[in-house]
Amino acid sequence: MKPQAAPKTIAQQVYERLRDEVLTGALNPGVWIREHDIASAWSVSRTPVREAVRRLAQDGLVEASPNRGVRVTVLTAEDVDDVYEVRALLEGAAARRAAEYATAADIEYLGRLLDRIDATAASDVAAHIRADEAFHDAIVALARSATLADLTRRLAGRVARVRAATADTNTEARTRRQHRTILAALAARDADAAERAMREHIRTYRSIVTERLLHEPQGPPTR
Repeated sequence: MKPQAAPKTIAQQVYERLRDEVLTGALNPGVWIREHDIASAWSVSRTPVREAVRRLAQDGLVEASPNRGVRVTVLTAEDVDDVYEVRALLEGAAARRAAEYATAADIEYLGRLLDRIDATAASDVAAHIRADEAFHDAIVALARSATLADLTRRLAGRVARVRAATADTNTEARTRRQHRTILAALAARDADAAERAMREHIRTYRSIVTERLLHEPQGPPTR
């Protein structure tokens, strides 16, 4: 019998809610986050809001501006190119190792994660992001490398912000094919193919976001 998870602290709840709002675009890039306003609107004290914002800053989802406060990070094409090239290298290496270590039960679990992505409503952006994260995180875990896992965690916040910009593509046939190609390579224990498929998948997303940013630069909404 699994032990019950400890109840979430208020700070954790605020962090998760703010993170979802950033990733789904409810809080647009460049928008200022006012701790007082959030605390008042959500009926909490400023202390858990401050802690949540600090964690978001560590994730790279918000950034502090001297004498002005904190705002949602604005992505540039250069940021995306840099972060996703590193991600492709790290997760490509993870997929290679996972092809060597994954058991039949692991492959079955990854398949269920992809089924969850396919079954999620296209309009539920936050759920799609979480399901996609779960699939990629599981492959990193299967690599059995503490160093790879640590480096991937350090990059996670920046990756999440880019993921949000492509959440609408998670239900596309191309994305589903790429996910299944990665899974097939892992199931076949083909390390070369797994690494190649993962890198191609991530670089596809890099191209999508870079193209969008070049034509639709981010910034706070005009009023």
